[in-house]
Amino acid sequence: MWCPECDKVRVCRAIPAAEVTGDPKDYEQRFYFTRYQDVQFFQRGRECRSCGRKFLTTECNKQFLVELTELRRALSGIRSNAESYILESKKASESLKQLHKSLSVLRALNIYKDGDV
Repeated sequence: MWCPECDKVRVCRAIPAAEVTGDPKDYEQRFYFTRYQDVQFFQRGRECRSCGRKFLTTECNKQFLVELTELRRALSGIRSNAESYILESKKASESLKQLHKSLSVLRALNIYKDGDV
């Protein structure tokens, strides 16, 4: 197992997940999300034999991980496009402000030219 404390692969022993979380409901191993019942996983407690750190591991269907990485990639693209959109929106807003100033000057000149002043 990969120990998050040692930051290396270490020999770990299995322990009840409830021993890590302190939640008696965690003596069950099989879980699913109420909202997404197709996402099922097994939760297991581990203890590193080198450092003694207790931590949780989760076993899930590989296809779920593939889907998760595809969603992350798509989200990254959306985020990048959103940042670009915000930058371009700010530029457009500045251009509109400049245009408004120019139009105000033109209106003032037309009023002066027409002798309405």
